[in-house]
Amino acid sequence: MTAEIDAFKPVYFDRIAQLTGKTNQFNLTTRRYTRADIERMASDQRYITLYGRLTDKFGDNGLISVVVGEKKEDGLHILLWLMSCRVLKRGMEENMLDVLVNKAKSVGCAKLIGYYYPTKKNKMVADMYASFGFANVGTDGDGTVWELLLEGYEPRGKHIEVQEGQS
Repeated sequence: MTAEIDAFKPVYFDRIAQLTGKTNQFNLTTRRYTRADIERMASDQRYITLYGRLTDKFGDNGLISVVVGEKKEDGLHILLWLMSCRVLKRGMEENMLDVLVNKAKSVGCAKLIGYYYPTKKNKMVADMYASFGFANVGTDGDGTVWELLLEGYEPRGKHIEVQEGQS
């Protein structure tokens, strides 16, 4: 399998907005964004935006994962992390995390801060942050807040060849 993971590109703005509107099971915050929101974040240096495409022996699965993080002080706050159900449990989430960590480090972040807001449909990702080594550091309304220190982070993606920055 091969993955393309890169910053949002205009050609994908519509698909990214579409995914934020319909992905419920693997969506940690269930935030919804319009195309205008996507364009704004893609052009704002405070945000790290990532899309992921996955290709396997059966063909191109297309754009199937989206992550948005906002830099605040020494942390990158993960506002959105979602993935299409059709590629779950294939390792793409680990590769998205690896690239996110590298991007966060490159802009001076020392930690990732993740949020999980439970819904009736997203229970399958309730333990995702814990499984990636994040520590539960509190609550935010009905949700939980998680933190991953980036110093000493070891990449988790093992089974997918990742191509970054193919712009």
